[in-house]
Amino acid sequence: MARQDSSALRDQLRQRLRTQLGQDADVVSVEQSSDRTLRGVAVCSGTILRYVLDAEQERLRTSPLFELLQQSRVA
Repeated sequence: MARQDSSALRDQLRQRLRTQLGQDADVVSVEQSSDRTLRGVAVCSGTILRYVLDAEQERLRTSPLFELLQQSRVA
């Protein structure tokens, strides 16, 4: 049962992130805190993000941790 709850929570969080950041956003990790917040890491368009979702205010805050850069070689 806990596994299903975790899966449903990830799906809801993924939808929330996609609404805010775009369709390529995805959840990497989720941690439930005792203060009614969800924290974790997400990825979107080559950027690794940290997020915090406040359950009481239903406010999602994100901040970039780092970007994956693609370098091209000029011949």
